[in-house]
Amino acid sequence: MELRHLETLLAIAEEGSFTAAADVLATVQSNVSDQVRQLESELGVSLLVRGRRGAAPTESGEVVLERARRIRREVDAMRADLAMLQGLEVGDASFGIVGTASRWVVPRLVAELRERAPGIRLRVSEAASERLMSDVLAGELAQAVVTEPVTDRRFHVETILEEALVAVVPRTAKMPKPPVPLAAVVALGLVMPPPENPLRHEVEIAAAHQGLELAINVEVEGIRLVADLVAAGAGASVLPETAVPAELDVQVLAIIGMPPRRLAIVNARDAQLSFADRAVRETALAVVAERSRLPGAAPGSSR
Repeated sequence: MELRHLETLLAIAEEGSFTAAADVLATVQSNVSDQVRQLESELGVSLLVRGRRGAAPTESGEVVLERARRIRREVDAMRADLAMLQGLEVGDASFGIVGTASRWVVPRLVAELRERAPGIRLRVSEAASERLMSDVLAGELAQAVVTEPVTDRRFHVETILEEALVAVVPRTAKMPKPPVPLAAVVALGLVMPPPENPLRHEVEIAAAHQGLELAINVEVEGIRLVADLVAAGAGASVLPETAVPAELDVQVLAIIGMPPRRLAIVNARDAQLSFADRAVRETALAVVAERSRLPGAAPGSSR
């Protein structure tokens, strides 16, 4: 088996036919067919089924394609690593992050990378922790910042930040002196992400321990909208302290007995980070460390 066999299979899957794959590979269709036959003969399985609409992978073909995509990414990463070693500072990197942290991590990360390694092409994905971890395992992302706990042993997990979960309430709301009871926040009606969101889950657990049931006024998928809706008077919320924009006209209050949230950076144990991805990781860790050292408003004071 040679890399060209796998590249041919990938081209067929991506283009949809032997003819289109031949065009992309700058060869003739007979060569494409020969390489597929050689690969199928070596593996002892049928990889593609031809039909009127082109070629489609068999179940065995899907398995081989998944591995082939991983091999192609590793080869690309190897080339990028060699370029980095030669001082060219180029390469592709991918990085995922939960929405509650992206607003303050990503701008600094991009700015620092432009200074440190301007040849790195960075792709950033913002999503919920479950989606990010799935993409890391699938090889779509090299690494991601997610909410703990992470119990899947297929990940290498490094905790990078522990931060308070705070009450975010409208400026005009009358609240007890902080720290406030969670019941006083819930009584205002909540603006929260959907039930499958880890932050929502954490708040539900804390409420259940106190015998409270969450009263949800608004469910919103985009975590960045939550604080804006609170400022607009739609209700209160519970958010990580770093997720509340400093310029927003709301009260930010500590909550009695609310456990902190932990963020971790994860990558797949069976995948090697490229030099470009390592540069992104080191820069992200430095951004988070710098943020954690900065003096800020204590949770418990309104602003």
